[in-house]
Amino acid sequence: MSLSIPASGMNVSQTYVNSASHNIANTVTEDFNSQQVISSEAAPSNSSGSGAQVSDVRTSSESGVDLSKELASLKSNDKVYQANAKVMQAQNNAVGSLLDTTA
Repeated sequence: MSLSIPASGMNVSQTYVNSASHNIANTVTEDFNSQQVISSEAAPSNSSGSGAQVSDVRTSSESGVDLSKELASLKSNDKVYQANAKVMQAQNNAVGSLLDTTA
């Protein structure tokens, strides 16, 4: 069991949250161009899957912040982070149970 897939999802979600927070904090900054996170599937490292990665963090060509978009990003990425944390916890519990039965 690999923890790298949910861990990579948590890292990507954290990048989205950081970017949305940065954009929201600069809502009233004159001529501010918001950040946009681009994510993709990570290159496979083994046969069990690849996870996700941040491909790029770009600066928007238009100034201003879409507050509703940023708040939605915060909420959805919080849920994604929590879901990946639950997957990691379930995998840890499964490994612990496996170790208990072999001990």
